[in-house]
Amino acid sequence: MLININDIKINPGRREAAPEDVQKLSESIAEVGMMNPVTVTADHTLVAGLHRLEAAKLLGWTEIECIVLDLKGIQAEMAEIDENIVRRNISTIQFGDLLLRRKKLYEALHPETRNGGDRKSQKIRTKNLRSDSAKSFVKDTADKLGVSPRTVEIQIQTAKNLTPEAKAILQASDTKITKQTAMELSRMEAAEQKKAATLLAEGRIKTLDEYQKPDTPEAGGKPSDAPVVI
Repeated sequence: MLININDIKINPGRREAAPEDVQKLSESIAEVGMMNPVTVTADHTLVAGLHRLEAAKLLGWTEIECIVLDLKGIQAEMAEIDENIVRRNISTIQFGDLLLRRKKLYEALHPETRNGGDRKSQKIRTKNLRSDSAKSFVKDTADKLGVSPRTVEIQIQTAKNLTPEAKAILQASDTKITKQTAMELSRMEAAEQKKAATLLAEGRIKTLDEYQKPDTPEAGGKPSDAPVVI
């Protein structure tokens, strides 16, 4: 159905649309039309399709074709998270935090899967759980991302183990780190995470291999085997 663009609400804190992606999409829509409607809840809160919405605004549209879902609360937030986690330009820290939030929401919707999210617990599932049609969080997420369940498990564990302080340091600097670096960082003690995150944020090291060798200039350390001091 057509909905007035000005009536569509966007939840505070949602990631902003990438201007270059909006521009390219608007050019495509102008040429061939919008192939997929945006998705909103019954009260016209956007669930999926932020870039399409912004492209429509760029083209001067006043109305846009929408799919209206009867989603409330948890389900609406889940749908929004699912759209975000499949985007390629999301940071490693944001990705991990979204997975943690998705796990919490998914298990609230499917409480019978709470003990089914990792390989060890799969061995102790109850008969009732095994007969249930709901997938475990890990399996459901792996299917959506097109990765192995083990990959999801690692990302979840990484996000859990990274300290809020280390995350804040990296996010404040907009430093891009790989999932491998994030995993290695998460295995450090809290104090070491802070030191290493600071060095990464300042660009003094590019990988944690450099942090582990404090006598290198990139690590900002002193000659010999003196530890890095922040």
